Amino acid sequence: MLFLTDVDHVSFEKANETRQNNLQSATVSLQVVIGLCKRKETAALKIKAAAS
Repeated sequence: MLFLTDVDHVSFEKANETRQNNLQSATVSLQVVIGLCKRKETAALKIKAAAS
């Protein structure tokens, strides 16, 4: 029974580690998208100002 408990503990730790990695990847991806949107908005404002 102790062996099964240890295996479950290891599986649980790996699942937590995987979720943490996925969360970090999602956070970085979101930061990239936000950065691209800000650049696009800035470029659009510059073009609009130049056209005025």
